[in-house]
Amino acid sequence: TGNELVELGNKLEYGKIVETNRLTFSSMCLELGAEPLDLGVVKDDLDVIMSKIQEGLAQADAVITTGGTSVGYPDFVPLAVNKLGKPGIIVHGVAIRPGMPTALAILEGKPVFVLSGNPVAATVGFEAFARPTLFRMLGVNEARPVVEAKLTRRVAGALGRKVFLRVRVFERNGGFFAEPVRVTGSGVLTTITKANGYVIIPENREGIDEKESVLVHLFSSIVRE
Repeated sequence: TGNELVELGNKLEYGKIVETNRLTFSSMCLELGAEPLDLGVVKDDLDVIMSKIQEGLAQADAVITTGGTSVGYPDFVPLAVNKLGKPGIIVHGVAIRPGMPTALAILEGKPVFVLSGNPVAATVGFEAFARPTLFRMLGVNEARPVVEAKLTRRVAGALGRKVFLRVRVFERNGGFFAEPVRVTGSGVLTTITKANGYVIIPENREGIDEKESVLVHLFSSIVRE
């Protein structure tokens, strides 16, 4: 959702943003074995947002939205969800970074994932909540492959929040190493495109030191150098 969004392939004017989340999540759903249904881009209009969510509930087993997850104007999605029925929003705001504005809801017995509009935060929200839920709905118990690797530099944590650190894993001289992707920000898509996995920094850690062993959840192949 968002007045600032432009469909991929259309002319990009000043102040507008190309919408990429739908393509990302469609691909991620297909990877799981789920069939995505693209309902398009919706402007910041409460009635239109409610109508689109209802359309999704009528045709699908789960609904995923991106954008409009905060509490101020014009972030209408949580309000729209709560107006559509009970229990509605059951969680709004989660202790992860990026992706803190994520909201989780149930409508008509179906899960609704209200994710951030920022591409990286939205992807982390999908990975943390939507992916395992969809797998369970499909009757599949499948986790991402995990490899132990050594960090190439120290990274900071965030006390009180789990940090999903994007890393590039590579093999060198028979050992695995995890290089944190240096581009920062929850809206910078290159932190996903340059990474092939992620490390979860626990909420009780101030950081992880260089050369410390970590568990990396892989979403693409390991680079061999």
